[in-house]
Amino acid sequence: MISVPGIQLARITAAIGRGEPLVELSVRAARAVDGDFGGVIAATFSNPERFPSLAVRVAAALGLPAATPAFDVQMACSAYPYALYLAGRLAADTGKRILVIDGDVQSPLVDAADHATGSIFSDAATATVVSVDAARTSHFDFLSKANDALRCPAAGPIRMDGFAVFSFVAVEVSAFLKSFIGALPAEENFAAFVPHQANAYMIRQLARSLGLEDRVLTLDETLKNPGSASVPLTLAMKGAAARGERVLVAGFGAGYSAAVGTVRLADGFTGEVL
Repeated sequence: MISVPGIQLARITAAIGRGEPLVELSVRAARAVDGDFGGVIAATFSNPERFPSLAVRVAAALGLPAATPAFDVQMACSAYPYALYLAGRLAADTGKRILVIDGDVQSPLVDAADHATGSIFSDAATATVVSVDAARTSHFDFLSKANDALRCPAAGPIRMDGFAVFSFVAVEVSAFLKSFIGALPAEENFAAFVPHQANAYMIRQLARSLGLEDRVLTLDETLKNPGSASVPLTLAMKGAAARGERVLVAGFGAGYSAAVGTVRLADGFTGEVL
């Protein structure tokens, strides 16, 4: 478990895919948040360009100075906690707010004829404003191992062994999260659990195994699986209920990988779906 200065989320905006390229979708979300930023971190695996990075594209579109740190994080479904952890470190070092972009355009990367993937992935991009409170703490932990049960070659398509992925979440991710929760300091109790929204059944089973059925926040199933952006999208839609409170965020899936962290939604936290 890694302890860092208390990470606060001030605002999240989310853009649902309407056929735009990833950069346009991400910029649409980013332009809905205000202010200067000390850095831009983009969590994505579907940037169609090897470079420039998505973060650099967004920073340029926002007119941020060329000296602004901007880089991508590619951890697929577990990427949001990774990006928040890095944003917290950067915010603590610079004393400035950091913009986290989390988004993927997955629809071009699926095989419509593949029943395991053809109808379950969707497109979305989110923008999260991150700052730190030195008087508080946040905690994170990470898990990664090589496995091909959920993979995506550079040009697609996404391939998934649904049973293997479900087993990974039910066994290894559940144990990983239980260990993390059990080691949290007593003062870092959380009001809500916001996991990656892989599918409704899997999330219900995971929340039940953790004893968090009454604290889990979920997306409407019509939004399908927008990848790691499902976590900030859920917060944008339902996070106001936990305003001023700590929340537990978790991502898991491709890799295999998993990541978990505690963050606080600022007293004035707002969320918006564009």
